[in-house]
Amino acid sequence: MAYTYDNEGNLIDMDMKLPETKRKPVRKPNAVPPKTKTIIKAQSGGPVKPVVRKENLNERIQRMTYQYDGKPNDKPPPHYNNPYIIDEENYGKRPKPFDNNDPSTYPSDRDQRQKLNTWDLILETSKGDKEQMKEIRQTLNEEYKRNGKKFLSDKELKIIGRHPVQQIKLPEVNIPSSITNTTPPKVQVPEKSLDQIIKEKADARLKREQEAYDKEYGVGGIPKILRPE
Repeated sequence: MAYTYDNEGNLIDMDMKLPETKRKPVRKPNAVPPKTKTIIKAQSGGPVKPVVRKENLNERIQRMTYQYDGKPNDKPPPHYNNPYIIDEENYGKRPKPFDNNDPSTYPSDRDQRQKLNTWDLILETSKGDKEQMKEIRQTLNEEYKRNGKKFLSDKELKIIGRHPVQQIKLPEVNIPSSITNTTPPKVQVPEKSLDQIIKEKADARLKREQEAYDKEYGVGGIPKILRPE
């Protein structure tokens, strides 16, 4: 069910106007939007939470005609000052960060006022709307890229996962000093090359064969011809 305000400042059901017996006088003027005279009580006894909505096509035509073609004494359309019916250009848009040198950031600016009055409500009511929440996240991520978390509230930071409590802290790993100080074992490099070792063994073998041959056949003469070389 959607709720809005009539021309007299009463909060009403947009789908079905409730009888006067269902309306309750406002006892806390500061707890409701300006000029609200009565509110509709929910079944629980509490006040009905108003629903923010975008202006429809007919309302948009009326507003733009009044803004751009209207005469100075023309009255605004009935919905024009309704705090919960938002211009299409302002709907779902985040308020500008306040800048003392920029009048468009003042609450007196109608566009800024619409955004200020509805942004928090849109954040709450959009939790079940995937498409709208996607647009909200995109808006907040763009603001985060421009200015970091300077102008973002805790609620907005949590929506985009940038709040300090959401940041993952990796556990510190302490490496034992015995591991860090261990030097690799030295690789023993042979002093002689493989070819040199093979040659020396072959020469030693030849020498033993020659000595055995000389001992058996003697030195010189004909036996010298067959001596191992």
